[in-house]
Amino acid sequence: MAKRKKERKTIGFLGIDSGVGTTHLAIAAAHYVVNEWGISAAVAELGARPCLQNLDEDDAGKVPFEIDGVDYYPQFEFTQMTRLLNDSYQYLMLDMSCTDDCWQEFLRCDLKYIVASFSPWRMRQAEDFMQLHEEERKNNYITALLTVTGSVYEKKRFQRTYHVPVRTIPLFADPFWLEKDKKDFFQELL
Repeated sequence: MAKRKKERKTIGFLGIDSGVGTTHLAIAAAHYVVNEWGISAAVAELGARPCLQNLDEDDAGKVPFEIDGVDYYPQFEFTQMTRLLNDSYQYLMLDMSCTDDCWQEFLRCDLKYIVASFSPWRMRQAEDFMQLHEEERKNNYITALLTVTGSVYEKKRFQRTYHVPVRTIPLFADPFWLEKDKKDFFQELL
């Protein structure tokens, strides 16, 4: 396990559409920093599509609940953000749904990742999103766009057109445990 210096970062994962893997990615990133770097991390769910409460095996309603060293805050309220940011977490992963309600909080993050699908039937949503947020994109507020799907050609075209780095998310089945060959992706991402 490689130790990291004591730094505090807030990482925003904002999905362009539902089902693109935003929650999966936020969970994997948090477990990566806890298991590989030995630092504290939490996942806070912001937005209208709650999922994290389904992970609470005790179903006790306790917030936060913990899984393998990562704290989880399901259905977290924006009004509570200051308290969470002042907590002792070195890395805070914000799982943001695909609504504009999260946009201002997303822009406050240290690293800002848009998660999208480049499947042919979903490309239009990614393009519409980038056009809608043209000013933020031009000012380099978006760290990168992340996607599992899509051809190399489409990813390069999108990157040239919208001037946003496009990175391919490797396929990994279990966000709580990453295979060795997937860890390089998270090392570079975070």
